[in-house]
Amino acid sequence: MNDSFRMFNKSFNDLHFLESMSEDNNKNVFVFDFDLTMTCKSSDGYSKNTDYVELFDNKEKLDKLKGFFERIVKSGNVIYINTRALISDIIHILTKIGIEIGENKLIKEIKGSESVQVISCPFTLDELEKYNLMNISNSKILWGIKKVTFLNTIMEQEKMKPINILFFDDSVININTAKLNGFSNSFLIGSNDSGLYGLDYLLIKLEQILFLFNI
Repeated sequence: MNDSFRMFNKSFNDLHFLESMSEDNNKNVFVFDFDLTMTCKSSDGYSKNTDYVELFDNKEKLDKLKGFFERIVKSGNVIYINTRALISDIIHILTKIGIEIGENKLIKEIKGSESVQVISCPFTLDELEKYNLMNISNSKILWGIKKVTFLNTIMEQEKMKPINILFFDDSVININTAKLNGFSNSFLIGSNDSGLYGLDYLLIKLEQILFLFNI
């Protein structure tokens, strides 16, 4: 990557280890959290009658995100969403803003909560026992683990290695949990030293990564 392309801020200079990956031409899976990763605002409490553009701040930013996603998919990669939110809500929002979901669509699949109860308690009692999580009550920690189970499922579905899963999330807990479980290409979206968060940060990060991968 040219020095002139790098941001002066260290937050955006953590991609040097992706340079070798850019030479192997393997398919990669891009996995995005939704609220405050793909968006500038949380979707909690939004009326279903809104057009949702304001979640992305403005149409220009939304169009830029769509453009990046189109380049990712056209280059042979796939995109998933890995979110704590209700799957039905995210489908509704994406449909409203013109992003299709499904095989050979812009977003292949959404992994998330299938009911309101799952948002606060992501595992069943049987699962808590199975994964030895009975002593953990913090839902943020549990969701960090749940998102790793989604990443593992995605990896198996796509027959990929962990290194080829690129995961983007605004939660430090989620990113650290993913890295501890082998998903080294996990990127925290937002930083105090850059002063940028959510979609504003993601757009810069994606521009750098697509440049590296010549997408």
